[in-house]
Amino acid sequence: MGQLIWYFNEGGPLMWPLLLCSVVSVAVLLERAWRLRRSALLDPAIADDVRELVERGQPDAAVRKYRASPVLVGRILARGLEQYQTTRTDIETALFEVGSRDLQILHKNLALLNLVAKVAPLLGLLGTVLGMILGFEALEQAAVNKANLAHAIRVALITTAAGLFIAIPTVVGAAYFRGRIRALQAEFEDVFHDVVASVKRARPEATAP
Repeated sequence: MGQLIWYFNEGGPLMWPLLLCSVVSVAVLLERAWRLRRSALLDPAIADDVRELVERGQPDAAVRKYRASPVLVGRILARGLEQYQTTRTDIETALFEVGSRDLQILHKNLALLNLVAKVAPLLGLLGTVLGMILGFEALEQAAVNKANLAHAIRVALITTAAGLFIAIPTVVGAAYFRGRIRALQAEFEDVFHDVVASVKRARPEATAP
């Protein structure tokens, strides 16, 4: 820990915004890992129960049962069925409209991760430039101050390394979550199609607006 503090102090004032970037990155990565838990989003038992209730002619029961479900798929299916029952929208349109809106929550804060991934290496590059400027100033002196020159080089290298240390795991994490979101969206679409098929089997007129 003492060595890290020494590097932080040697890196100069740009280490503070870099520290902020690292805190934001870690916070968002942890938040996304928690929010994108499968148990909070998809429960096959809920989808099966909704289909069973619908095929038994009890869509109202499914709406009441899952409108406030702690699992996202339950809330989406309940709201989709409710919209289908209270409007002239066909079941497929109703369900996919609700799903499209509610699934936007999966993408929350990913833009912030992308921003950190871009800003952190730029801050490191700025530190490199400032360190080089300080280095050339030291070289221009009649008697080169080795301590000043060494400090300038450290500033350049520490800030660059810090920017990369922050950006690399952030980029990897963002890519992982984007892939996970695509997989989850595909699973949600499969569930929607299954429920639509159940509604149409139970009520053939559901194919018409």
